Amino acid sequence: MPRRSATPAARTLKSKTAKRVAGKVTGRKLPYYNQSTDFTCGPSSLMMAMTALDKTQAIDRAHELQLWREANTVFMGKGHPGSSPYGLALAGWRRGFQIALWLSKRGPYLLKYQKKADLRKVSDLVQREDEKLVKAARIPMLLKKWTIADLKSAIETGAVPLVLVSTRLFHGDSTPHWVAISGVDDAHVYVNDPWITRKKRQTAKSQTARPASHADFLKMAQYDGESAVVLVSN
Repeated sequence: MPRRSATPAARTLKSKTAKRVAGKVTGRKLPYYNQSTDFTCGPSSLMMAMTALDKTQAIDRAHELQLWREANTVFMGKGHPGSSPYGLALAGWRRGFQIALWLSKRGPYLLKYQKKADLRKVSDLVQREDEKLVKAARIPMLLKKWTIADLKSAIETGAVPLVLVSTRLFHGDSTPHWVAISGVDDAHVYVNDPWITRKKRQTAKSQTARPASHADFLKMAQYDGESAVVLVSN
């Protein structure tokens, strides 16, 4: 795929949220997008990352759903399928971004979340095919037990991380979910969470650069023992 022209890497900055919590933050300001469906957290997070890196990228519902059509492979309960790390990686790569994956394992993700055997088989097959496409595209796939320091280092080189998390800390339930990371400081990770829980009085503002302590973020940054990070950069 064609490479994009370089843009400035992430820098040390002060945001209003960061100043209130811990001071200097290594990162960049991300636009906020509230996912319009229960199953498009991955595409919504990817849009926030891509638009931060390239202002010409659309950040709207049409693009959200197009990305979902390309990336969905994980059946979410009784509803529509969500996105795997491989599907998100390919969707970003097709748009000319450099992508890298940090994975806790190779092969399909979140199969245990789906109770129906026939749907698990479909997800298993599609994810394995997407994994082959990722390999053919020479997108780096690293088996990595990453740390907050690794996350900060990736941000310093200009990447925007998308992280697979559990919704328990921010929303009170336990569902696999994708978020975009805007920054890191000595105490917190700053999260753009595309999901808004209205009954908790959450707003777009509260879900933009939302701070989580390092310890809390590491607890939430996995689901059923599986972890994945999609790094998006120019």
